[in-house]
Amino acid sequence: MGAAGWRIVANTSQIRKLYVDDLVTASTARSTGVGRALLAHLEEHARTADCTALKLDSGTHRSDAHRFYFRERMAVTAFNFVKPLA
Repeated sequence: MGAAGWRIVANTSQIRKLYVDDLVTASTARSTGVGRALLAHLEEHARTADCTALKLDSGTHRSDAHRFYFRERMAVTAFNFVKPLA
């Protein structure tokens, strides 16, 4: 139905955060609460691990995902810039 890949990262801006590398829900399971349950589980894990934030990046073309993140009370706090080197 859904899966998440994540890691705990220490840095200077957020001290300790849970970073979500992948958050996916099967297309047939969307809008059934699977994504919400995954995010709730990740948030609880982050709190238990004394993280100050739960963070993820999402491609600019993922407008359906963005609507979901906004509904889950997540905020856009930065731009992510990339310069390909190869």
